[in-house]
Amino acid sequence: MTSEGLSVVLDTCVLLSPRVADVLMDLRAEKLFFAHWTATIDSEFMRHMPRLFNATQAQAASRLMAMKKRCPEWEIELSNADFTQVPSSVDSGDRHVAAAAIAVRNLPDSDRNAKVLLVTENLRDMAPTAMARLGIQVLRPGAFLDELYMAFSKPTTRAVLRAAGDLKNPPYTVAELLFALKRQGAKALAAGMAEALQVKPVKKDKLRA
Repeated sequence: MTSEGLSVVLDTCVLLSPRVADVLMDLRAEKLFFAHWTATIDSEFMRHMPRLFNATQAQAASRLMAMKKRCPEWEIELSNADFTQVPSSVDSGDRHVAAAAIAVRNLPDSDRNAKVLLVTENLRDMAPTAMARLGIQVLRPGAFLDELYMAFSKPTTRAVLRAAGDLKNPPYTVAELLFALKRQGAKALAAGMAEALQVKPVKKDKLRA
């Protein structure tokens, strides 16, 4: 994996995953990729965050704004042509996400040899094989974090350490954050950082939550 020109579309479920999203935003600050999503994904985030995390609309809006500041390139506008290219095997509820990745691939100034990734938990619904024929790789967030760590261990380590240091409510130790990332599928990252830092990933103490 090379970071040059790497564009990544983040699905709603990824933005809603607290610790994964925290680390992804710090990875974006390391300039390892460009992160994109759409106004529709924005709306889904605002609708689901209060329900899933007992947050207020103001808290949801504040978190979304913080992510947009890290990713000023975030907004991708969709055209009918983008939707037309979505494979029929993509689930109807996820067509707008697939269309976003296609829109990134179709940007006038995009490098046709550069990777476009779609990061989502809904792997099966996103028809990875069909999307790959369009030049778009579909990955779960844990697999994406692992690929970044294996390709860019130093900046990825900096991003994870920064995320742990910034988490205050609730606070997380590095060991607790690595455990959380491991549970989200980033096993290579968690194992590699644990060995390098001589820490053991540990489940978050409920008293600290």
